[in-house]
Amino acid sequence: MKLKLTPHAAMRFAQRGFRDGDAELIMAIGTEVEGGYLMREKDVREAEAWLKRQAHKLRRLVGKRVIVAGDMIVTAYHARPSKQWHLLRQAREYN
Repeated sequence: MKLKLTPHAAMRFAQRGFRDGDAELIMAIGTEVEGGYLMREKDVREAEAWLKRQAHKLRRLVGKRVIVAGDMIVTAYHARPSKQWHLLRQAREYN
C-alpha cells in the first residue's frame, strides 16, 4: 500500500535517513502497533529466514521449464542447456 507523505513526514524522512520504499517495507514486514508499525529485530530475522528459503527454492528451479497453453499448465520438465539456449535465442528474436 503506497501512502502519501505529509510535508512534515517528508521533512522527517529526509532528516532521519529514510529512503524510498522504507515505509512500505516496514509496513510489510514489521509488527503493527498502536498508530503504525515497528520493525523489530525479530521481524528482520523472520524475513531473512523466509528470503533464504525462497532463494533455495529458486536455485532448485534453475533450468526447469513449464509449458502453458491458455490458462492450463500442459507439462513441465528440466530443459537441457542446449534447449535453454535455443529457447532464449527464439525469445530474443520474438521480442
